[in-house]
Amino acid sequence: MEDTTKPIVMNKLNGSYADSESKIIPVKVHRAIQPFDPINKILIQPKLYSDKKGEGAFWKDFNWETASKEGMKDAGLPFSGKITFVKTEMNWPINHQVSFAKDAVQCSECHTRENGRLAKLTDFYMPGRDYSRFIDLFGVWNIILAIIGIIIHASLRIFFRKKIKNGAHNEN
Repeated sequence: MEDTTKPIVMNKLNGSYADSESKIIPVKVHRAIQPFDPINKILIQPKLYSDKKGEGAFWKDFNWETASKEGMKDAGLPFSGKITFVKTEMNWPINHQVSFAKDAVQCSECHTRENGRLAKLTDFYMPGRDYSRFIDLFGVWNIILAIIGIIIHASLRIFFRKKIKNGAHNEN
C-alpha cells in the first residue's frame, strides 16, 4: 500500500516566474524521513557520532531513543521520550552539493524548443526556447547593419590610406 502522507516542507521556495523580483536558482530537492517528537511537535536532533560505543551516538549504538535523548540534550531542546518518523523535503541550493563539470547540464537542456526542462513554464520569454518574430528580426538586422558598418569602415580606411600615401609622394 502506498504512503500518501505529504512531507513537511522545511524551506519552501516562494519565488515565481510571474514575479519580476524572483531569480532562477538551481536546487536539489532532498527528501528524507526524520525522527520527530510528536508531543513537543519538533524534529529531533539525534546525536549521530562519537568516538566510542556507549556514548549514545546513533552510528555507534544504533539506538534511536538514546541518540534522540542525547542529541536533544546537547541542542538544549526539550524531548518527550516519544519518537515517530516524518517525511521531510528540503531545497538545497546547488552550491551545497555541486556536480562535477562532467555531470553539469548543458544550456540546451533548458533553452530548447523541444522537451526542455522548463518547457512547461509559460508566460515569459526564454531565449532559445521561445520564438519572437520581432526579437529575431531585430537580431538579424543588428548583424546585417554591423557587417555593413565594418565594410564601410574598412573601405574608408583603405581609400584614405591610399590617398594619404599618394599625397605624401606628390609633396616630395
